Amino acid sequence: MKEDSQTTPLQVHRHPMYWFDDGSVIVRAPSNQANSQDGDVLFKVHESLLRRHSTFIRQAVLEHGLGGSQNVPTLTIPRELGVQVKDFASLLEHLYHDTPLSPEAPFPHVAAILRVSSPDQLDLPSIHNLAQSYLVAMFPSGPSPFIHPSHLEEALCLALLYKITSIQKGLYYSLVTLTDFEPELGNSQSENPVPSNVLGNGGSSADLSTLHVLSPADIERCRNLMTGMVEHFTPILFTPPATPHMACTDVFADQWMALVIQSAIAGDGVYKPLETLEQIKQIDWGAKGLCPACVREKREEWTKEQEDVWEKMDGWLDLNTKE
Repeated sequence: MKEDSQTTPLQVHRHPMYWFDDGSVIVRAPSNQANSQDGDVLFKVHESLLRRHSTFIRQAVLEHGLGGSQNVPTLTIPRELGVQVKDFASLLEHLYHDTPLSPEAPFPHVAAILRVSSPDQLDLPSIHNLAQSYLVAMFPSGPSPFIHPSHLEEALCLALLYKITSIQKGLYYSLVTLTDFEPELGNSQSENPVPSNVLGNGGSSADLSTLHVLSPADIERCRNLMTGMVEHFTPILFTPPATPHMACTDVFADQWMALVIQSAIAGDGVYKPLETLEQIKQIDWGAKGLCPACVREKREEWTKEQEDVWEKMDGWLDLNTKE
């Protein structure tokens, strides 16, 4: 069947917010959504602001100048860079101080700016480093228990893509302890983390925010981490500890099942060693009959065990997370 030679003209429209009357350059951001009907978006902004921060913009102006036949020149962002329109808008929100990067900034805003400011996109080094610092602050690490926000899969993708090693181990731990990381039957996943300029149907870049699935390699890492933690921690959890004093050892023997094991089984604590050990430390063992010296000794041992688990995770993950 012969294809229709007529093509629908690409729609172009102005951004509703970032179109300044005194803007000195029109930036054309291509729609990178596969089969998108939205078309490209035009931003009329201040060229000096972009040039001051962006290595890409400076080089583009130096090497090629600015196109356009109007009084205001036009700079077209190459489609192959994979810059998302919404990411560029987030960057402008930061540059114009409408929604600057801050400790209170939501994850999608930080992630968008991290992508668009990266060396393989518009290359804004200082802003990229700032976004990275806020991402790191959002996802603390062990060996003490920590709490992570959502967006774990996308955060891991970004951490791997931009080699942010300090948060990778904690993200794998949260994926194992907080999510059902196993893929649903029938899902196909790529071998590598999804980069920000991954190509979708038709050759245009797909939206990373819709593609933050774990790669087979990361799923395997999660499996290995769970197996390693369970095999290591199970004998520790199910064995009442010994002490130098027989009376204190008897306290553990009598109460370990009720106070520790049953609680751990009910809360899936066998594969949450950091949290389970912290809960054990918080029990008022003195009130249960342990002498002060044994309470101090055992809490130090449980803290050391948290540190040991955290160190062993590098081997279970087969991942070098050292800075």
